[in-house]
Amino acid sequence: MVILSTNYGKIKGIQQLDHRCFLGLPYAKPPIGDLRFCEPQPMDPWDGIKDATKFGPIAPQNHIDSTPIEQEENEDCLYLNIWTPGADEKVRPVMFWIHGGGFLIGAGSRPRLNGGTLASYGDVVLVTFNYRLGALGFLDLPNIPPNIGIQDQIAALQWVRENIHAFGGDPNNITIFGESSGSESVVILLSIPLAKGLFHRAIMQSGVANPLSYKRELSRKGAKELVSKFHIDREDIKTLREVQISKLIRVQKKIAGTITDGKENPFRPFVDGVIIPEKPYEIIRKGNASKVPLMLGWNEDELGIIGNFLNQVNEERKKIIIGMIRSRIRNYGVTDDGIDKLLKVYKPIMKTKYPDNAYKHWDAILSDAMFGIPTIRQLKAHLEHQSNVFCYIFTYKSSKYGGAYHTFEIPFVFGTFKTADIPEGAIDSIEEAETVAKNIMDTWISFARTGNPNHKGQPEWPPYDIQKRATMMLGVHPKVEFAPMNSFRKVWLDIK
Repeated sequence: MVILSTNYGKIKGIQQLDHRCFLGLPYAKPPIGDLRFCEPQPMDPWDGIKDATKFGPIAPQNHIDSTPIEQEENEDCLYLNIWTPGADEKVRPVMFWIHGGGFLIGAGSRPRLNGGTLASYGDVVLVTFNYRLGALGFLDLPNIPPNIGIQDQIAALQWVRENIHAFGGDPNNITIFGESSGSESVVILLSIPLAKGLFHRAIMQSGVANPLSYKRELSRKGAKELVSKFHIDREDIKTLREVQISKLIRVQKKIAGTITDGKENPFRPFVDGVIIPEKPYEIIRKGNASKVPLMLGWNEDELGIIGNFLNQVNEERKKIIIGMIRSRIRNYGVTDDGIDKLLKVYKPIMKTKYPDNAYKHWDAILSDAMFGIPTIRQLKAHLEHQSNVFCYIFTYKSSKYGGAYHTFEIPFVFGTFKTADIPEGAIDSIEEAETVAKNIMDTWISFARTGNPNHKGQPEWPPYDIQKRATMMLGVHPKVEFAPMNSFRKVWLDIK
């Protein structure tokens, strides 16, 4: 055991062989009772020594994650976790991870996010945390503060800035990074005034601020539907606070669906005019993040499992699934005529690249609609005001699970690919995986330390620009490609 002092009191953590960890540290008061649907409230100091040897509860979840997070769900969920090589006088780079999950599921305490390996390997301080999800974090009603889940993220960052020196971290060198909706959260924090100055570098993994998101009409519609299910007036927050959490989550699930069923989730960040003053993408275009070095990218086969699945089902089921895919693509502003134009380009290219997968074009189009093309547009928005921007595509393939699928890069970033919550059989070769993980960790650590991802273990990686579009292909043998998405990017320009 190891004891140290924070601004709020003493804590007891765990001494490991090459690092120390402090788990389940509260960064705000429990948002329960009268504090349900309130912005995060600062912690009061405590007497004695607070135990920080086990994770705190995770936010109530919309459905079971895959693989399940086997931890208690509770509204009292505002906890963070810290891994450090040493709680000493050193000033190490701080890496602050924001978990994904569509703003409906997820936690900062799942095994693949264990920060001990990355912290000790790179001599950095690693922080993960929980924030409120779904309706608890993003309910749009008159008497509820807006975007509470984003306010939680800001509160956690403020706690880190004020206390991380006690853990051997540098409050003047904080890198925020995240994946999927955690990556989208990074973009939001880059853009909003309340987060300015709380971090110094940013990494976005498979998620950006899509210009079509943040619909106020969708969030208001979802809130109206939720209160009507309970026969509560939309201004009666007192009664809404008394609804059992299990009932609230059950109704939320009926309205929002799950992250895999294609429904539009109304319980997610929205433009409220205060916390998120306007669409983050537009704020970025105005130069709000111009002084923050950036690294962003996506995985080569984000939704690669779709093509594999289509090859295994009967014709009737195929029609249903393809109809759902078309519907999802239309959600990104593409007409049916536009989808047909995309098919003419994608189909022959994907058939040549994947001759044994007759439906690979469908997952490629949807993957690019959700991740690839929005990231390229995000890159362009940043480049209007700065040049310190680096682009990557994660290419290391899992043959069993459809290539470099969504979330697959995370255990390589954290060096945790051997942990139990990685799908069985996802890793084809431990030796190759170790090579990939070492390079990925070196890349992320170098960026956190200097704002530049270059290091001795891979080829020279130039910043991204509109002319050459230098992109690091992160696989077993990293290499830089110039404009690797050009054929697809051009057809998207024609239809949108």
